[in-house]
Amino acid sequence: MFTPKNKTMITKNVKLLLLLLSITIFISCGTVNIVAIPSPEPSTKNVETESNKNSNFIKANEWMVQNFNNAKSVIQFKDKEAGIVKGKYLMKAGVISTTPLVQGTPGLYSVITIRVKDSVSRIEINAPSGMYSQKTMGIEVGFTKESFLTKTKYLIASFEVFMKKESLNDNW
Repeated sequence: MFTPKNKTMITKNVKLLLLLLSITIFISCGTVNIVAIPSPEPSTKNVETESNKNSNFIKANEWMVQNFNNAKSVIQFKDKEAGIVKGKYLMKAGVISTTPLVQGTPGLYSVITIRVKDSVSRIEINAPSGMYSQKTMGIEVGFTKESFLTKTKYLIASFEVFMKKESLNDNW
């Protein structure tokens, strides 16, 4: 039997349930703001080495093989005589959505070009097209200019250290 006390408690629970349900529906219908960002200038760095063009070319290839550790990152072109190695590097993996409630995002790729000569190597990393900022529930995700610069700073530092090492191909 319902007493006034039980009736009040049931009414409070129903109101709380309706409030939680309303909040859940409101949050799930929230908009996702995606803002396109213009691509920044390429990041470049000249690295002085103590190796000849041939050794620099081999080290550049080795560096790419070690750093292109995703199956979607590939060396696309190399010319030993011209001293060029060029590859497509996965900067940010995309997300494939399996539900209409979550929006998928494409993978973002940069083209990395390495040019070598006697005693010098140059790396150039182009920004991917389609960079974006995405805000969901007040949290910013995406691939922004700052994300690009952080990633390229790491890649360039890694390249510089690798190219300054003594070539193992000269002394084996």
